[in-house]
Amino acid sequence: MNPTPPTVRHLRGCVVGAACAVTAIGAHTTAHGGVPDTVALTMLVAVCAGVGWLVAARSTARGSMRTLLVGLLGGQSAAHLALTAMSGGHGELVSMHMLALHAVAALTTAMVCRMLESAIVVVLTALRHIVRVLLSAPVRTRSPWTVRTSGGRDRRLSPAALASIGTRGPPAACRPLFTA
Repeated sequence: MNPTPPTVRHLRGCVVGAACAVTAIGAHTTAHGGVPDTVALTMLVAVCAGVGWLVAARSTARGSMRTLLVGLLGGQSAAHLALTAMSGGHGELVSMHMLALHAVAALTTAMVCRMLESAIVVVLTALRHIVRVLLSAPVRTRSPWTVRTSGGRDRRLSPAALASIGTRGPPAACRPLFTA
């Protein structure tokens, strides 16, 4: 729970990998490629996990926006090509509309990733302080309440206590309420 540079880099890699998968599926379906089958989705997960790992491994603690955009655009291209190769559909035609949508998606994802990077540092720092306070709270070894007896006498043997002790069973002769 320490917001160190590896934590931020891992978050960046997860966001890039997930964004590449989502944009590839969305673009592929929008371009009438159809919903990918399980083989294509398995290939997509592998490609996007690799892209996310590559972005996390190659970026610095405060990676540049250029590096993030290159990773997103390259990941989207690789994921989209993996879907096209595995499930086919709309062919390998690249239109200006598709390129513009990929560029907008990459820019939007890069901005969201930047916001998440700053937010994770704040959240993990707050969590670290909360856990530190909870773990360092003093533990009381004895109760603040003390039970005191009056005069040290055993009240269980007093006449009032002994008079209340009796048999608590049913009456000796029980008659049935209803007779047949």
